[in-house]
Amino acid sequence: MRMGFGRFWVAAVVLACVGMVHAEDDPLNDPSVLKSLRAMADASTWYHPDQFGEFAGMRYYAHRQYQDAMKYFEIGAYYADKLSQLSIGLMYLNGEGVAKDPVTAYAWFGVAAERDYPDFVATRDRTKATLTPAQLEQAATIRAKLDERYADAVAKPRMVKQLRQGQMQLTGSRTGFDSGATQWSNKPTCGPSVVVGGDETPNAGCGGVNIAAKSRWEPKQYFAARDAEWKATVSVGAIEQPPVDKAPPATPPASGEVQKH
Repeated sequence: MRMGFGRFWVAAVVLACVGMVHAEDDPLNDPSVLKSLRAMADASTWYHPDQFGEFAGMRYYAHRQYQDAMKYFEIGAYYADKLSQLSIGLMYLNGEGVAKDPVTAYAWFGVAAERDYPDFVATRDRTKATLTPAQLEQAATIRAKLDERYADAVAKPRMVKQLRQGQMQLTGSRTGFDSGATQWSNKPTCGPSVVVGGDETPNAGCGGVNIAAKSRWEPKQYFAARDAEWKATVSVGAIEQPPVDKAPPATPPASGEVQKH
């Protein structure tokens, strides 16, 4: 079973952002969410610390273990994972595991939205509308500090280094950011798997997917796949002019008939 999870997560955090979550909206009451969490728990994140932090953070967050969630989201954020960065901002906005701080939340949303993912930009802009000019100035100072550690300009190279190291180790030691497994088998996929940007993430210790796929290891393809998960695309065909309605030709009156005006 292939399990996508990005959209349900954004829906949950956006609901939390606007204060609409009630007991009956608990994501753990949704079987599809439970399957997604299981898939994240089983996913191999070997040399993919962005996914390691994101998946672990989501699992802890879903169980309301907010301090642990924050710790792992920070790992994902450090390796350029935009969903981890958004999640940290939402936790500051809602006071989950930290003191409620909309200024710091907005600064994190700015980092998370730097690739212009529509959902992330909307969350950033919605928060901006609630802040005063003085708070926006404070947020700009915080954002500048966050950029030094988490912006793509510094975080992406860290992730690229991890991908390169993983490529070199594909036939060697299976250590690193893995959820417990250090060996691969040829048996079928063990359970539900996470789909990231259209690509299936291998399960730890299981086969079933191409471990060496370029979309998992080549930085340009890998980031393109991750971006595709959040950027909606629309194909537009050639513009055609609608046909012009023409009035039917007038019928000449029959011989001897008088025209009426």
